[in-house]
Amino acid sequence: MNRITCFGGVGEIGGNKFLLEDRGTKVLLDFGKGFSDGSDFFDRGIQPRQVNGAGDLFEFDLLPQIPGLYSEEALQNTALKHSAPEVDAVVISHFHSDHTGRVEYVDPSIPVYCGETASLIHAANKESDSSPLDGHELRTFRTGDRFSVGPMEFVPVHVDHSVPGAYGFLVHHSEGTLAYTGDFRFHGPAGSMMEDFIEAAAASKPDLLLTEGTRVRPGGPSENTSEEQVMEEARRIVRSSRRLVLSTFRGNDVDRVNTFQLAARDAGRRLVVSMKTALLLEKLKADKRLRVPKVGKDVDVYVRRKRSGRLDDKDYYPWERRFLDHGVSAADVRRSQAKTFLHLEVWHFPELIDIKPDAGGAYLHAATEAFNEEGEREESAVRNWIDHMGFSYHQVHASGHAPMPEVGRLVKGVRAKKVVPVHTEHPEAFGALGAARVEAPRKGAPIQMTV
Repeated sequence: MNRITCFGGVGEIGGNKFLLEDRGTKVLLDFGKGFSDGSDFFDRGIQPRQVNGAGDLFEFDLLPQIPGLYSEEALQNTALKHSAPEVDAVVISHFHSDHTGRVEYVDPSIPVYCGETASLIHAANKESDSSPLDGHELRTFRTGDRFSVGPMEFVPVHVDHSVPGAYGFLVHHSEGTLAYTGDFRFHGPAGSMMEDFIEAAAASKPDLLLTEGTRVRPGGPSENTSEEQVMEEARRIVRSSRRLVLSTFRGNDVDRVNTFQLAARDAGRRLVVSMKTALLLEKLKADKRLRVPKVGKDVDVYVRRKRSGRLDDKDYYPWERRFLDHGVSAADVRRSQAKTFLHLEVWHFPELIDIKPDAGGAYLHAATEAFNEEGEREESAVRNWIDHMGFSYHQVHASGHAPMPEVGRLVKGVRAKKVVPVHTEHPEAFGALGAARVEAPRKGAPIQMTV
């Protein structure tokens, strides 16, 4: 049999978990955490117990009970017994938690294939905190490479997304070809890479196209904000402000770091990023194909006050100490408000109490707007902080995902015999995108890879 079984990304955004089977070989294509995984049972106050391995996730069907997949530690206190691996590999499209977040439960003897850039992001995460890929043998690739797992040959093809090193795949199996988009957009700085993917996918004449549809929905908006438009708006706001400019954005979105660094430079300011973002930028210097701002030259590093209140080595982790000598403190930011564009993660907003910025500054919310109750609560808290500081609030963001018309453009360009929509809450809307045939997946139900 050659088949694909979707264990996640079914009627939901994120949580991609796709099991490919061909002549006895099994490969997981992504193994991520859904954005709303178990939100009816877990939140920030109630979390699955680490001591129970995967047991608490099994209880609510948040992980598939696949024999020969999980580590011995993950299966402690569960009915599923540990056995020799029956899954031959995990293949990761890009380093976002909704595609990698559950790999931590996978048996470490199962190799993980990922892009070279994703391995650098993993290294930064591992050094500063943890990474779901910890303990696994990483086998890396780039566009132009090919690798085989049993009878399946994987051809990675770069796509544009809001994290560097994102890929789609052409999977040549014993009876045909499957194309998988991963997450994609056309409107980022590297949007031209999508033409490469469409051309390669169409040339392979795939039986099945597995594609994301995050922004596909009936009556959904077709307009789009590009990263270039984010640049223009950021420049306007930064130039017009005479006070501190502050922003929240995902630190591994290197396109956004580049955008805001240039906006800051053009206004005679310095972009100041978090220590974790600075560490990532230093790791990514190893990828010569990326344009990455240089820490200390192009961007500065914000150093948070820790235990003693002084910049004392013993208060900081080893990876943080490299930034202490040229770091920017709260007092430095307060003295140079008109010359600073500060990046703060939401959970570091209490730093504003130490900075004590003057009223009249500008806040750029450079992240997607809330789409669930937890996100709405966080957004409300952010707005309260911004109001308390007397800052103006600006929503300035370019999505990492293509809008509905451009998903249709990809579907028509690839010309697969059948389309299976995943990473979407509205698979039914794909019927309007011009596909020859659409099959909405059902969680845990196999779909033949040939038509």
